[in-house]
Amino acid sequence: MTIDPYDHKHTHVEEIPWSRLGCLLIQLAELIRRDWRPEVIVGIAKGGVIPAAFLSSVFRVDFFPIKLSSRKNEEIVREEPKWFVYPTEAVRDKKVLLVDDIIVAGRTVDLAVEELTKLGAEEIRTATIAVHNDSVRPDYFALSTDALIVWPWDRDCFIDEETWAINPDYMAEMQRIPDYEPGPSPARETEGRWLK
Repeated sequence: MTIDPYDHKHTHVEEIPWSRLGCLLIQLAELIRRDWRPEVIVGIAKGGVIPAAFLSSVFRVDFFPIKLSSRKNEEIVREEPKWFVYPTEAVRDKKVLLVDDIIVAGRTVDLAVEELTKLGAEEIRTATIAVHNDSVRPDYFALSTDALIVWPWDRDCFIDEETWAINPDYMAEMQRIPDYEPGPSPARETEGRWLK
């Protein structure tokens, strides 16, 4: 079965605030810890870098970012992911945990696993914060939902030099969900209170 990563129907919206993200990351770390011990963490930029940095701190191992994407400045510009930053030789003979924020069709993860294998990684396992119900499955994930997942790190952006607004890509998707009204910005959340 081939899954088109850009043709997924969302049933609702899940806006993930920073506080819930923290809980999901702890849940993900616990799932991995009960089963396996990575020696190196590799995070796929952009969305995989945040959970990868967290997991590298939790497991007290090195973290290396990689970048391969179908996007340029957040816009889809090619059908297949292109390499921008390759993995390092530091993965040779190591148990590598490859991390992204979400997996749908698995194209990016497959290319990254192929490259890590070429570099001589001893074992490669995959982890994401979330999957959709019909997604390819990584070895570890914390959330399965058919919602449009709105991550706190890219939910809002500057629309001019000083004004925050919902990321236009998210807003376009949110508007397709009947009766959905966006909540307050997670970018403005701090210590359980909303900044004014």
